[in-house]
Amino acid sequence: MKRVLVAPGWITAVRLFKKHADLDICYGRLDAEPSSADYVIGVSLGALVVLRNIEKVTGKVVLVNPPLPRRSLFVWLLRCIRHISTEGLLPERQTFVLNPARFLLELMKAISLLRTDFSKTLDAIPKDRIVVARGNKDIFYCDDKAVAFFRSKNIPVVEYEGGHNICEKLEDTIDGLTMLPATSDAC
Repeated sequence: MKRVLVAPGWITAVRLFKKHADLDICYGRLDAEPSSADYVIGVSLGALVVLRNIEKVTGKVVLVNPPLPRRSLFVWLLRCIRHISTEGLLPERQTFVLNPARFLLELMKAISLLRTDFSKTLDAIPKDRIVVARGNKDIFYCDDKAVAFFRSKNIPVVEYEGGHNICEKLEDTIDGLTMLPATSDAC
């Protein structure tokens, strides 16, 4: 069984808590073979990348803390500032783009994604192919309004103990949703 994890484009590496031999990680795009993946997992802005490319995905979709529904860029900016000042960026688990030109390019892509209304895309996805995983302490991007939005579209929402950042409980939740065990060694 194969899984593809899609992370935001300004991240160049993610160190997970467990080893996942079956997990391909893509940054900012779906460059792996999503049509052959049993699960495509989009994390944060990576969830919007998955939705933008949903026609390429034939397997199941797990959206992790997706920044939905669409809101103003000003609201997202304020939430981003609050997130960074509260949870931080986890530099010990994520490597960020250092090239300023590439960072600006990825930032422009992020703004474009945040401006897109994915409501019709979500409506078109069969409900047995999609689930949202949300940290119950994520008050920044996938908040209670987002949960209500997904439930209004009959999309299942699974909550785990945590915030917006990647944590061990999130990995356990993803393993449970994809029904695949992971080893306990850190990557």
